[in-house]
Amino acid sequence: MTASTVKVAVLSLLVLQNTSLRLVMKLARTESPDFSATLAVFLCEVVKFGVAFALLARAKGVAAGAADVFAPRELARLAPPAALYLASDRLHHVSVRLLSVAAFQVLSQSKVLTAAFFGKLFRGRDVSGRQWAALLALAAGIAVCQLGDALGDVALSPPNPLGFACVATTSCLGAAAGTYTEAVLQRPASDASYLWRRAAQMALLGSAIAAGPAATDPRGAAGFTAAVYGVVLLNAAGGLLVAAAMKYADNVLKTLAASLSIVVSAFAACALLGADAPTPSFALGGAAVVAAVYVYGTAPKPQAAAPAKPAA
Repeated sequence: MTASTVKVAVLSLLVLQNTSLRLVMKLARTESPDFSATLAVFLCEVVKFGVAFALLARAKGVAAGAADVFAPRELARLAPPAALYLASDRLHHVSVRLLSVAAFQVLSQSKVLTAAFFGKLFRGRDVSGRQWAALLALAAGIAVCQLGDALGDVALSPPNPLGFACVATTSCLGAAAGTYTEAVLQRPASDASYLWRRAAQMALLGSAIAAGPAATDPRGAAGFTAAVYGVVLLNAAGGLLVAAAMKYADNVLKTLAASLSIVVSAFAACALLGADAPTPSFALGGAAVVAAVYVYGTAPKPQAAAPAKPAA
């Protein structure tokens, strides 16, 4: 396969996974509202570990792959972000239960805001003027979606405040975990299997942390329908697709996938789940979010200032 074909395939899979995960999660909560999200998160981590380790073992061999994954020092350093990502996944289930598919997809783009904030605050990452404008537009779009009734829309109530709080917390946890990982662990340019090793290590830690709560949840696997198992598989696929996107695609494709999934999810929820059509203000805010995410992700990186020449 050519490089362009791989990029298009990754883009298509990301859009499909992002869209189908929200729809299947909403369907699962409708069919079985009381299934154990804790067990679902644990199973997701187990699946991610199995697939990531298999890909790593294919590249380096089972023994070498195991030695890479079960490195005590690296695992200790990855424990904090693994715990943060796990808490984020757990809140993900709560927010999907409280929000419509379209509202969740739009509001979850607040992760761009939090990632930029944490990157600037803790990593000193430069943000261009174009990116700041996109962030302001993103914040405005989210505000319009959240406060749609104040603009005259009465067909739909605004998104659930608790659901919005869960999404915002999820974005903060994900941004904190990503910033910590970037700061503590630098990616070696020559190691092609690095992403699969990291994915396997994060999933191993996630499954270890989630094992206790999952084992003690009195609900067990009660209420686990086909849709719930679909959520587990799609969520695991999402984590692996992110790793694949980092390896095979560029930032333009990843942001384009995020933007497309917002639009596709809104239409798919109306067509497949009988959801109400977005109100005019929600559609306006959603369009602003889509545009802002794309502009932010495709903006050129700020150029570092050239060092001053010494005076003659």
